[in-house]
Amino acid sequence: MPIQKVTKEEVVNQALLLFKKRGYHRTSMADLAEACGLLKGSFYHYFSGKEALMKEVLGAVHSYFKAKIFVIAYDETLLPRERLEKMLAKQIRVASSTEGGCLMGNMAIETALVTDEFRPAMRTFFDEYLDALTHLYSYRYDAKKARQMAEQAMVEYEGAWVMVKLTDSSHYLQDVLERAMVRFDAAESNNVT
Repeated sequence: MPIQKVTKEEVVNQALLLFKKRGYHRTSMADLAEACGLLKGSFYHYFSGKEALMKEVLGAVHSYFKAKIFVIAYDETLLPRERLEKMLAKQIRVASSTEGGCLMGNMAIETALVTDEFRPAMRTFFDEYLDALTHLYSYRYDAKKARQMAEQAMVEYEGAWVMVKLTDSSHYLQDVLERAMVRFDAAESNNVT
């Protein structure tokens, strides 16, 4: 295999794809180096080890979602319902665009009981995700109920990925989006605010 010159960003992107597909523990340094077109020893020029790389990947995913997806919840040029639908639809599209599903959910399941070193990054990501959803539901519900609706939507989304992986059927993701919108609309029809 020819050795390529790659950027740190390219290494992070390739690692993201492998971690999504194979998981953290099943992805070796040799796998990562091969995916980047590097010799295993050359890989350490970019990162001190797999843990450092995973932290960088988690940070990159968080930055992307913060700038491109969570921000939709706060876009005052759209109605709250439009924001919710756009945010969830984009999240589903992004996670579905490559094999493996939701990296943050995958890593939380795989590593949370084994190591604490990734937990703060994942917790921050999910807290910001929950805040964005809560912000949207707060247009229709009081603060406590908005948080409950947001938690339910987030838990359903992550659970849908489990079913997608088990059944190879993506309809579970569309169902999550539809239920989130129904809950949002139900508040208006019941005059709950």
